[in-house]
Amino acid sequence: MRNGSSPRISTGAGLTLLELLVVVAVLGILAAVAFQQFSLYRSRVVDTAMRSDLKNAALAMESYYAEFLQYPTSLNAIQLVGFRKTSGVTLAITVPSPATFTLTASMPNGTKPSFTFDSTTGLIN
Repeated sequence: MRNGSSPRISTGAGLTLLELLVVVAVLGILAAVAFQQFSLYRSRVVDTAMRSDLKNAALAMESYYAEFLQYPTSLNAIQLVGFRKTSGVTLAITVPSPATFTLTASMPNGTKPSFTFDSTTGLIN
């Protein structure tokens, strides 16, 4: 020991406060990015469920038409030919003329509030 000085404690084994703050900040940034990506993936899953229901409902509409020679106007009618709706998806059927139909699927938390299938174009918008 030196005269009038206290013994030194070794600080090489631990983290300083600044290093700890940097680690916490980096972890916070990584968590924010991960949460944002998770939300984006979840929205895409909702969109995929709506689009899938539209495609399946369109096939069921055509199957119903092949059997009864008219397009159905209710969800119960296409369920008779095997259509099963995804839980949480709301499906609306519109038959503007005897030869065409429009299907609209909606579900909360997607990238869009709803998607529409038009039988004249065969496209989902």
